[in-house]
Formats: sequence, structure tokens, C-alpha cells
Amino acid sequence: MKKKSYKHKKFFKEKKRNNFIIEKKNKFLFLCFSLIYLYSIPCKNSVNIAEIKNEKIFFDNFETNKFDVIKQKLDSTSCSQMWDNQKEFLNGVIRKFKPKKVIELGVANGGSSIIILNAINDFENSKLYSLDLNSEDYIGDCVTKYFPQFIPNWKLFKGNIATEFIETIGNNIDIALIDTAHFEPGEILDFLIILPFLKEEAIVIFHDIANQITRSKERNEYAPYIAFNAIRGKKYLPSGIHILKHDIGAIKLEKNQKKYYSDYFRLLGGQWQYFPKEIHINQIINFIKKYYDNDCLSIFEDAVSFNRDFVKNNPKKILYKENSD
Repeated sequence: MKKKSYKHKKFFKEKKRNNFIIEKKNKFLFLCFSLIYLYSIPCKNSVNIAEIKNEKIFFDNFETNKFDVIKQKLDSTSCSQMWDNQKEFLNGVIRKFKPKKVIELGVANGGSSIIILNAINDFENSKLYSLDLNSEDYIGDCVTKYFPQFIPNWKLFKGNIATEFIETIGNNIDIALIDTAHFEPGEILDFLIILPFLKEEAIVIFHDIANQITRSKERNEYAPYIAFNAIRGKKYLPSGIHILKHDIGAIKLEKNQKKYYSDYFRLLGGQWQYFPKEIHINQIINFIKKYYDNDCLSIFEDAVSFNRDFVKNNPKKILYKENSD
């Protein structure tokens, strides 16, 4: 059998090398175009800010006059931790849907409370109920200090988890803003507590849904991101091309959310980044027994059992100590 010449071998070696380079370039170009595509189009199940009835409404088309009245005064304080587009988004959603009953979980100084109270101020019989686990004096103090005219439409609850206040607030909640722990189980648990009290097709707004990208990776703030993307409904995001960096979003819930209850409870099955106080765990268990079925209770108890053991054996994994024993 005739051996292949050196030139022949060199030719095929060079051809193989060129093919590898071309293939590598093609893969690189494909990756580049894929990233450009992802960053330049809206998310498939999301729409630009308040795209309702096939009508795209951007910030400059919103009813912003109401927010402009307080913007300068609010900006002169340190009350709000939201970016400008997030403030406009929150104001815009409230003005668009004209709620009678709004609930807010996570108050801090009350920056978002002020935005909501201002937005509902000319709606007849509209009221905001603000809840915060912290009982410190600073909770909500910006409302009383800078905007006392809004107090008649505002009720503040603090010093406990939402299970202890939600029955007093009652049903038919039109809009909920959730901006609490950010660490798991945080916002997931908060949503499950208010869910039975939300009106059909209510609007749920989550703040900090991109903290895992926009903040240090060491913080692992995934709870709002998980909740926002898992909950079934039509998603609304601020306008803009960087869809992975939107840090606030709203969901118009699908009808008949009960069929998803078990799915939502399964979101608690991962590794928690803090373990709630035992008194709060017991409050939540009693709440689930009252408003959910045995399957949901079983899923929750399994998640509690796993994470109780996990945090006991891995104390350094606890990232959010404020609400932990």
C-alpha cells in the first residue's frame, strides 16, 4: 500500500486546522448574535411598561403629572431607595389600574409608601396598607415627616409577619407591592401569605427582581427573581432593551390561581438563605392549615425540616440574620 506523501499529510492537517478555525469563528459569531438578540427584544412572556390591550405605553405616555408634584420633594430626601424609572413604573401601574385597596410588604422609611399614597390620593375610597416585620421607629417615618397629608389613606402594621395582619386587612386586594428580604424564602413566603386575599386578576409588583445581577454576586438575592418569574400571569416590565437588568416588574395574575398553589409551595424546596424564627414558622403553619390544602402544608413542612437541619449544620450559609433565630 502506497504511503501518503508529506505534502498530502500537510494538506489534510492544514485543512482540518482551517475547518476548526472556521467552526470556532462560527460558534463565536452565533454566541454574539444570540446575546445581541436577547438584549434587544422584549422577553417572550413580558411586555414593555403597561402594554395593555395591545397598546404600548412608555414612561413619556404615562400619566406622570401626579408623580411630578412630589418628585422634587421626594428626591431631596433619602426616603426612597428606588431608581427613577422604578418610581415612575410604580406610579404608572397604580395610575393605570386605579386600585381601591393596595397592600405593601416591606416599608423601611416609607419611600414607596409615599409614591403609592400620592398615586391613589385622588381615587375615591382608595387606601394603602403597609406591613413591615421590623418594629423600629423609623419604619414609615418619611410619610409622617414629609407627607402628612397622605395619612388619612394609610394604615401601617409593623412588628410581625404578614400572617398576623392580613385577616384584619381582608380580601379584595387590587395591587400588592412586595419588597422584603430578597433572600430565600423571603418574597416567596410573602406572596403565599397574601395570595388567598388577592382579588381575581390582581396586580403583584416585585422590586429588586434583578439584584442577583445588579448587586454583588456574594449577596445571592434570588427570592424576588424566582417569585416574579414563577408566578403565572401577564408580566409588565419597564421599557428598555436590557431585559435581564430590569429591577422591578408587575404581574397581572391569571384567573383561578388555586390550580398553581402546589407549584408555588414547591418554590420553597430549595436551600433557604435564612431560617425564620420558630414563632413565625408556627404562625405560617397555622395560616396554611386555614387557607391551603394538606398537600401545600406537607410541602411546606418538608421544606422547613430540610432547611432547619441545613442551617443548623451550615451556620455560615445564613446570609440574612435579621429574621433568623
